[in-house]
Amino acid sequence: MRHLFLTLPLFLIASLSPVHANPEIPVAVAQSFGSAIANNLLLLKGTGTTGEPTEWTAYSRDAFRPEEVLRISVKLEAGQWQAQAAGAGSRVLDRVPGKLLDFSKVRYRSADARIIAAKSAALAQATFASIDYQLASNSETGLPEWGLALKDNTGYEVGFIVISAETGAVSFQDWTPKVPSSTVTAEGEEGERAAKAVKRAARKAWDWTDNARKETRGFFRELFR
Repeated sequence: MRHLFLTLPLFLIASLSPVHANPEIPVAVAQSFGSAIANNLLLLKGTGTTGEPTEWTAYSRDAFRPEEVLRISVKLEAGQWQAQAAGAGSRVLDRVPGKLLDFSKVRYRSADARIIAAKSAALAQATFASIDYQLASNSETGLPEWGLALKDNTGYEVGFIVISAETGAVSFQDWTPKVPSSTVTAEGEEGERAAKAVKRAARKAWDWTDNARKETRGFFRELFR
């Protein structure tokens, strides 16, 4: 499979996507909770190994109570995507993305992002067993981006890559060996520290921590009364 990724031409990668990527997620959310919630999606998170995730966690801003974030579980069950309430509150996420997701601009779905990430990993001579996927909008441009954490079979993060969900371009990548290099000279230490600081900042921007124990379920109770 690794050799396949290396030989895929760019025009073939681009042709893998439908017009809009991962459309099943907002559709499932809209079917269960209405278009107002589906149109206010902020973040998608999921984990996959050999293929795309069969379960995603979607986060939406309550259109009527902007301080509230809704957590929604979207699972593939019997060939159909089903959305279920999974919590709500002002502290569901430690940090909340500043812009809503515009799915009309998401042209590279998670499967496409995986192919691009695998090609970059091969060039970096890194191997991975699973991917933690995140889809969110860039805080400055508002354009959707995939943030992929690539992990080995022990759960160690061997690399992180940011891919435009609109164009498929890689805007950031960092490959982290388990054993740090000991060849850095004293003269290069300052530059090395600066580079690491930039990488840490870029990675931290994708740290959307889910506070699983800090939500209320009031919104969904009201929704289904």
